[in-house]
Amino acid sequence: MKYKLRSLCLLFLSLTITLAHADNLGYTKFNPLKIGLDLDYAPLEYIDDKGLPQGLDVTLTEKLMKRLNIPYTYSPNTWANISGDVINGRVDLGMMVYSPYRKDIVNYSRAVVRLYYQVVYRNNESEQFDMRHLEGKAIAYMASRPITDTLRKAGAVLHVVRDLPKALKDLSSGEYDAVICFRYQAKYHIHHQHLDNLVAEDLTLMPREYCYVSIHPELIRAIDRELIKMEKEGIIDETYGDYIDKLGSFKVPAWVWWLLGTGTILAFVVLILQQHYHSRRLRREMRRAQKSEQLKNVFLANVSHALRTPLNAIIGFSDMMRTMPEGALSPSDQQEMLNQIHGNGEQLLYFINELLQLSNIEGNGLDFQLVECNIGQLVNEYATLTRPNLNDGVRLLVEAPRQELTAMTDPNHLRLITMHLLSNAAKHTSQGTITISYRAKDNGIYIEVRDTGKGLPSDLRENIFQLLSDKHTFVQEQNPGLGLSICKAVVDAAHGQIGVENPEGQGATFWFWIPCKLKS
Repeated sequence: MKYKLRSLCLLFLSLTITLAHADNLGYTKFNPLKIGLDLDYAPLEYIDDKGLPQGLDVTLTEKLMKRLNIPYTYSPNTWANISGDVINGRVDLGMMVYSPYRKDIVNYSRAVVRLYYQVVYRNNESEQFDMRHLEGKAIAYMASRPITDTLRKAGAVLHVVRDLPKALKDLSSGEYDAVICFRYQAKYHIHHQHLDNLVAEDLTLMPREYCYVSIHPELIRAIDRELIKMEKEGIIDETYGDYIDKLGSFKVPAWVWWLLGTGTILAFVVLILQQHYHSRRLRREMRRAQKSEQLKNVFLANVSHALRTPLNAIIGFSDMMRTMPEGALSPSDQQEMLNQIHGNGEQLLYFINELLQLSNIEGNGLDFQLVECNIGQLVNEYATLTRPNLNDGVRLLVEAPRQELTAMTDPNHLRLITMHLLSNAAKHTSQGTITISYRAKDNGIYIEVRDTGKGLPSDLRENIFQLLSDKHTFVQEQNPGLGLSICKAVVDAAHGQIGVENPEGQGATFWFWIPCKLKS
């Protein structure tokens, strides 16, 4: 009897310790850890024909969760949505490539493996596909800001895809010139889809760290502690086996060694030049910092002024309605005050929304998605959307070139700029005509919006695209808000130009030009 009682006590103590360990992070059999499973990451992660999670990541995660004694379940999703699941807390844990742009909103573990890039192309191509020979070539890839920046600088025609297996199949049939993906993806899909006419070659791009990711920092800290132990015990190498050797190895092409030798010589020359120009650069940076500080102070002063004007009106009319004796205001006076409060509230909201949009553009930059567009069709759509907002008696005309114009451009950003210019013209034109014209110019698109309105105020003509950055310019009711500043930020990001012509008493003409690849 004593023996049985002792055994039961030991069993109960063991069970208590086990449950306590599993409950350290709040996960139990009834509240398991939800792990996002990326369906597009074979052979690391995928669902087999029986609907079961498979892959090297699944094997490693099973070992990791067992060591942490955490119950878990999988939540499969596509590549396009898996990051959103993690960031928005729909799943507790996922495996993703480290991104410096997300490091402030999610927590990354130490690297499990490092992933290397390859370029895949048809083996009957005589062209070269290293980073020096991509200009004008159609390159498909899954969305990645570093890859986007690199390809754009190389002059490639960008095609962002969501389905990598389909993109490789399309490459095989001639849809693209090349596809850029990770080495394990190229190896796996070429073999499993029997794409025998494709070959893959390493690219000299920085490898990416493949990590566990979560919005829960305590979970990542626990995983990091365990990964260090698993790495020392050789469990990670054992799990990824043959693949991790291939992922970690990198064969440097011969031309790279030649380039490194030449670069070494050039480095000495550059060091000498740097010493010569170092003091000049420091002085220039000091002047830039001082100018930036001045602009910041002016910007804050102008924003305060722009916010204070509608707020004063809202508070003033509200106080009058609150403190006036009952019956002292007629219904019409009350309605007028309510209209003033509502109008100033809308003005305040509109300004804040524009301010946030401008801040987002200048802070995070823009990612241009280039697609083939019929410019005439888009411009006519913009005109159709604007006509209902015209004042009575005002006509909106479209001037088109003789030949149809087709170009590779981003329709969303083109719409944002053009609609801002049309909206301003409609707002400030009470009679006459508004004319929008477009044409090809200097390897790009040139669009112009002319109106017969009242023109620009004299105090805004010199600084119309730089509102809030000049101490003599305040955003008031008669000013065009931040719309033109937003337009300039987008045009600058596209390496284009924007301007205005304002003949005395003849309305205004706004124009912009953005470079793009024109289709004949």
